[in-house]
Amino acid sequence: MATVAPASTQGPRRAQFLRRRFVSSAQRMLLAARLTLIANVGIMLSGALVRVTGSGLGCSNWPKCDTRVLPSQAHAPTFIEFGNRLLTFAVSATAIFAIFCALTLVVYRRQLFWISLGLLGGVFMQAVIGGMSVLYDLDWIWISAHYMVSLLLLVVPSAVLTWKAGKDTSAPRQHLAADRLTARTVFALLPVGAVALWAGTLATAAGPNSGGEGTGDIVKRFDVHGTGTLEWIVHRHGALSAIFGLLIIAAWGVAKWRKAGERLTLVLTLAGMLVALQGMLGLVQYGLELPGGLVWVHVTLATLTWTTVVWAWLVAGSARRFSSPQVASSSAVAAG
Repeated sequence: MATVAPASTQGPRRAQFLRRRFVSSAQRMLLAARLTLIANVGIMLSGALVRVTGSGLGCSNWPKCDTRVLPSQAHAPTFIEFGNRLLTFAVSATAIFAIFCALTLVVYRRQLFWISLGLLGGVFMQAVIGGMSVLYDLDWIWISAHYMVSLLLLVVPSAVLTWKAGKDTSAPRQHLAADRLTARTVFALLPVGAVALWAGTLATAAGPNSGGEGTGDIVKRFDVHGTGTLEWIVHRHGALSAIFGLLIIAAWGVAKWRKAGERLTLVLTLAGMLVALQGMLGLVQYGLELPGGLVWVHVTLATLTWTTVVWAWLVAGSARRFSSPQVASSSAVAAG
């Protein structure tokens, strides 16, 4: 008698017509997940380019560009802003592709479907926030929200999706031996890092509209202490970043002490190097009065740092079930 796969592995009933025509392998699901991660990190960097080239108001309204579907004026700010908007469709396409792969995955996994669907919702939310940024003339509140929502609702789910999809395409790894102490220490990097990055958006908002020279744009800046606001927030951003860096070092030390595996220590090493590089770059760009090019590099490094820390959390958290490295080793031997 033929056996029928449990309903949980067949996917939602409404998607059965897709599954009868298409079957996605675990490798295709992993490809879709990786594309979402690349696309979401990429659009953050292109958005930062819009910010530092004075292109944020290259199109004076939204969703159309100067009352037209396509830009009518051939100058750089317009095409940079409009090009960034077009990338939203590419990001949406990767999320839709991930949803399709999750629904047609050879062994249906509900988590992958809901994460992919949440990604599409995050893209929609970001499009709305981007539109509000233009409608409110690049008010710092909307710009800050635009970046932070990208970190939390796009990069994190994309990384989680990539991690979970990747687990289906590889054999169990013996290096997943992080215990609860290591996992919790690494997890602490997320809230501390998020606050440090948020303070960074305020520092950018308090400074000059980098790259906006000559555009005539009047952009509302973050102002709580008058002319001393920039110095005030930069010092606090620097302190938070230093705490973040020290916590990464502490997490690295705990991971080495608890023998959590080379993969985790390698990811934490990369995160620490990125934070150190940002610190040096931050001092240089502050001394040079925030030139647009250096601001873009700083935002790029911050985005890569966040992505790396999220990955470290996934590596460490994947083995929370182990109470000690010895238990992990015993489990690996038994499985072999």
